[in-house]
Amino acid sequence: MTTFSFSLLTGENGPLVTLNAPETFSIPTPTHKSIVSEGDEVLADEKIAEATRPGVGDVHSPAAGKIEDITVDAIVVCRSGTGQNTPDSAPPSGGKALREWLRGLGINTYQLVRASQLIINAVPPEPGISIYEPLIQDYRHIVELGLDAVQRIVNPSKLHLVVAKGNRTNAFPNCSILQVPPVYPNGIDQLVIKATTGEETLLGTRPKDATILSIRDLYYIGKVMETKRPLTETIMTIGKDNLLIKIGTQIRHLAQEAGVTVQPGDRVIFGGLMRGVAALNIDQGVDKYTTGMIILRHDEGLSPTDNFCLGCGECERHCPARIMPGLISRCAEFKHFERAEDYHIHSCIECGICGYWCKAQRPLLQYIKLAKYEIALLRTASSTLEGEGQ
Repeated sequence: MTTFSFSLLTGENGPLVTLNAPETFSIPTPTHKSIVSEGDEVLADEKIAEATRPGVGDVHSPAAGKIEDITVDAIVVCRSGTGQNTPDSAPPSGGKALREWLRGLGINTYQLVRASQLIINAVPPEPGISIYEPLIQDYRHIVELGLDAVQRIVNPSKLHLVVAKGNRTNAFPNCSILQVPPVYPNGIDQLVIKATTGEETLLGTRPKDATILSIRDLYYIGKVMETKRPLTETIMTIGKDNLLIKIGTQIRHLAQEAGVTVQPGDRVIFGGLMRGVAALNIDQGVDKYTTGMIILRHDEGLSPTDNFCLGCGECERHCPARIMPGLISRCAEFKHFERAEDYHIHSCIECGICGYWCKAQRPLLQYIKLAKYEIALLRTASSTLEGEGQ
């Protein structure tokens, strides 16, 4: 078992550092439809892909250049020139018009719904990810612009700010502060909602009469409101630095700027060590909601195996959702996906703690995500067949 700190204390970080822009961008578009073609010349901030799912923001080019390639899940732009698209004025009113305007400029608006309570999550999402602290301390005016815009859409009567006890923070006007223990996974939205309202929600669903946004969400919205330009940047923790990075920046450029080399056998993790996703290759680019990058050397970290579950119960004892990850993983392993629903697979908040404590080092979270994916496919297929039968 490797040692790992679950602490969410971040300490002093200083303002964001702007990373030098690369020559080539690989912009992820997993839920988008391209509206450009290979060889097209685009301006900075020009829309290049439209979202195919409700509430997901459109994608814009982070720089002027030429469309080099379009794949199933990415658009490659080679930087050239300095042309920039004109700003887009915000609607004078709030509500649906402002919400749609923000979505068109790249903001994910799924959580921007009317509710009596607005929860601001300022708890770090994972250990080692410290992007919230500089936003609260050094970019507060932009965060407040974002909060003002959100309030014009959500129209809440109560405002809650949830922070990790021990981290610096300042309250917003007419806002109550709730401190939670600075231990992972207390920064996950479902646990923040539970601590604030007492309500338990499934991953991907909203509470009954509340909505939740992170400090980073407010910063992004505030930045769009201030500049009238689309969201083309992300904020990431790399090492001990918090960086402002253009979306589509490739791993090879991030590693070069950080002065490190990715060796054969290393794994590059986008996000944190608990919930992060391993990149496919060093040409993969970051998206607007990538929180960090960690390079795991080939001899570091756990080595997942397909060993049999030992039935030790460690995953169950540490699971914040109070489910049985080991049993659910066995359902996934043997393709009994629907049976996994009998064991409340949808209550999983995907924190990854089960895999950390697994004595057999089974990839429990990966099994659970696979089962959720297969269940969704089965539901889609059933709905299609029912529609064809009518």
